[in-house]
Amino acid sequence: MAKRLNILLLAFICIVGEALGKTVVWQHPATEVNTLIDGYFRTLLEVTRVELAPDETRLWLHVSYRPENWVRFSSESYLLAGGKRYRLKGCEGIELDKETHLTYHKRTEILLRFDPLPKGTERFDYTEGDGQGAFQVLGIEDAATRADLVFPSCWTDTRSGDWLIGLWDDFAVFQCRFWHYRKREQKGDTFNLVLESEGQEVTVSIGKNRKGCRAITIDGEKSVCRLITGICLPDYPMPDTTTTFRNTHYETDTVTFVGWLKDMPEHLKRKGNEYRVTGQDIFSGEDRMSYGKLDSLGRFQIKVPLQNATEVFMDWERTFIRTLFEPGETYFLLYDFHSGQKLFMGRNSRLQNELLAHPIEWLNAHAGDDMDEAAAMHFAEETEKERQRAMASLQADMDACPTLSSRCVSFLTGSYLTTAGRNLMQGRYRMKDRQTPAAYLQFVGENYWAGLTQPYSLHSDFSTFCRAYTNQLVWDKHAVKGPKYSFIQLDDMQSTVLRRYRDAGMVELTDEELAAIDEYMQEERRQILLVQSAEGDSAREAATRALKECSTSYMDIIAREDVKDILIKETPLFPLYRTLDIADSLGVEGDLRDIIIASELHRQIDEEREPFSDFVMHYIDENIQMPAARAYLHAEQEKYLAISERAKNNTLQDATSLKTAEQLAGMTDGDWLLRKLTEPYRGRYILLDIWGTWCGPCKTALAHSQEEYERLAGFDLVFLYLANNSPQEAWKNVIAQYEVTGENVVHYNLPEDQQSAIEHFVGITGYPTYKLIDPEGNVLDVNADPRNLDRLVHLLEQLNN
Repeated sequence: MAKRLNILLLAFICIVGEALGKTVVWQHPATEVNTLIDGYFRTLLEVTRVELAPDETRLWLHVSYRPENWVRFSSESYLLAGGKRYRLKGCEGIELDKETHLTYHKRTEILLRFDPLPKGTERFDYTEGDGQGAFQVLGIEDAATRADLVFPSCWTDTRSGDWLIGLWDDFAVFQCRFWHYRKREQKGDTFNLVLESEGQEVTVSIGKNRKGCRAITIDGEKSVCRLITGICLPDYPMPDTTTTFRNTHYETDTVTFVGWLKDMPEHLKRKGNEYRVTGQDIFSGEDRMSYGKLDSLGRFQIKVPLQNATEVFMDWERTFIRTLFEPGETYFLLYDFHSGQKLFMGRNSRLQNELLAHPIEWLNAHAGDDMDEAAAMHFAEETEKERQRAMASLQADMDACPTLSSRCVSFLTGSYLTTAGRNLMQGRYRMKDRQTPAAYLQFVGENYWAGLTQPYSLHSDFSTFCRAYTNQLVWDKHAVKGPKYSFIQLDDMQSTVLRRYRDAGMVELTDEELAAIDEYMQEERRQILLVQSAEGDSAREAATRALKECSTSYMDIIAREDVKDILIKETPLFPLYRTLDIADSLGVEGDLRDIIIASELHRQIDEEREPFSDFVMHYIDENIQMPAARAYLHAEQEKYLAISERAKNNTLQDATSLKTAEQLAGMTDGDWLLRKLTEPYRGRYILLDIWGTWCGPCKTALAHSQEEYERLAGFDLVFLYLANNSPQEAWKNVIAQYEVTGENVVHYNLPEDQQSAIEHFVGITGYPTYKLIDPEGNVLDVNADPRNLDRLVHLLEQLNN
């Protein structure tokens, strides 16, 4: 008997000893604060696992940050528990005390080893170093223990994986709305609530905490919910093999977007009290911005118009989220600046949450300068390798998260393909002599263009890629390439269009007459090329004679009333016909063809700033099948009709802001031209703006002119605008549209040679260019860009002191 008792006692001692030496594991522990000391950190750290072992405490972290930034982990890092520090013993995954640039936007996993925390520790803090800029994760504890605290907490439905409800002291979030508490009772570890919002009430019953889970019943519908402890929602429990995205064929619909920027730092509050969502117009390629007012707590609501399922960028300076919105949906975003938590709520918000957990990687292969064909193909290969690295990272995510939805995989795959294609086409500006090798374009066509997916609004880089690729092919086919510069003949489509009319029986023209038009165009090209070449005077004279010889028959043909009427109507469509020639060679049809037509016609009306002719409008109605594209161009037509009418009614041509340049007659020197223009304003600073009606960034800046004038009113500035290569009517219409007028506003649309002379003198490198001229007429070497008004105000304050 005594022997048996001794055996039992020995077994008990072994069990107790094993328990005393057991490693305690917290999987996906809860945290309270994720921030910087004396600052703010944008969702940098996520504690994914804690191991409390007898010999050490192990802390696993995921680190994610903007790809252009670096992180540094200090060897002075420590844990704090019970008022006592526990030092860092070792680190795996990153080198201590060294600046490390993170790859893309993906997460880097780090293991930190510390001296062991005391047995029974339930909560501790982590601090990376003691200096300014060090970051902290406070209130680290087991999720099962943290679930005892219901206010505040967020809960995910374990069956669907969606964020079901969020509970804070003052209100709750449910069904993408804020709800107030009409009733809040607690009995032990259970809670009974009545929530009220917009005249509606719901009852909520919250059961006991069972290892981090609670039964939550809302209006009789019971769900088993788990406390959300991570920065993002955990992996969804079930696969989703849906691959389609909502496709309205670009009919505009809206998204209701509600959000809460919780505990936003003061320096971010100073960036304004509006939350901004930016998408892209599929027809123009321009950004479309929607704004929502932030209340005192950082809450907002926005109606976001979308043409289709569209990639959006969400308040880039504060929340830095890149995701997808689909028309007709309602989304709620929680962005908690203290905890780092980012969660989407909504009926169909799985994709948005997965993109928070698996964000789009940034593809930034850098093109060299002045690339020849070998360098260009090397850049193409590096771009493809970068895309393949992103795809390998996506595959690793799919292996680690087998339930990652097919839509998320499809969206990311399409994003990498479209962005790589866009980057390659932007690389054409780095080619030697601006000559893009045929092999390079073939590579783009076979590997990227052929893989475009619908709807085309899914990826923000589509518009840039599409326009750049088709424009380059247009240039390669239709441009005349000379030794000094290349060009496209404005009238090169004459014979093509007239032949179409002839074949349709709408005009009488012989093959000889059409050949005469082609011959004239060829001789005109040859003469222009000879002017650029080093050929002698005799060769150029011979070309002039040849052109003159064929010009008589050419002029006779195009002077005929029937031919002239056709060309007057059709010439505005020549750029579109060149583009469609390329689109047809690529086999483009359906929505993509209509998008290309609408995009080209938008470019035309945006540059010329004049309404389309009745003939062009008839072409739009007869040849565009997509109702949304037709409606878009009709809306553009109405806009510019109204602008033209306003310009006439305002007699803008007689406005004091618009000047003529008789005083510059005969002058060709850029320095003297500018001094003569600015002479009447000696004694005042002058802000010079060199722009063009064809320049998108220029017009975007002009749209903020009144804000600029109001902000700079105290400096007695003169605003001098010089237009580059801008048709007279378009010039007037842009000025009228954006109301770029005033007593201290001066506009000139100079002859091309005088404008070029001034631009050469001030040394412009792009459009728009801004220069500040001092009261003595000297051009100052300072940054005077009014698109950053704060900086310009500071500069003027310094100059006036």
